[in-house]
Amino acid sequence: MGDLIWFIIIGILFVLLSILFIVLGCQIWLKQKMNLIISQHCEKVSEDNIQAYCRLFGIGIVVIGAGFGLSGVFTVLLQSVLAFIPMTAGLLSGIVMVISAVVKYNR
Repeated sequence: MGDLIWFIIIGILFVLLSILFIVLGCQIWLKQKMNLIISQHCEKVSEDNIQAYCRLFGIGIVVIGAGFGLSGVFTVLLQSVLAFIPMTAGLLSGIVMVISAVVKYNR
């Protein structure tokens, strides 16, 4: 019974964290709020590339959030270490997207 409570707490925390990441990612992606990104990563982005940069960067953050959300749900349902696979996949692919946006458009 004690383990079930910990899995539920971890699942809830992951879902809350995913909501935060998804909201931030959507703000960057859809509303192009570059002020939510560290200024060092935005200083050399040209006016022509702001939309593409925010799109790629924001989608990367949303993917990270989706990975955390799936892991939160799977943690409660599966109660296994396998529930961390979506988080790992989302984190890695989201970081790759964010880094590629910074490298491609911040020159």
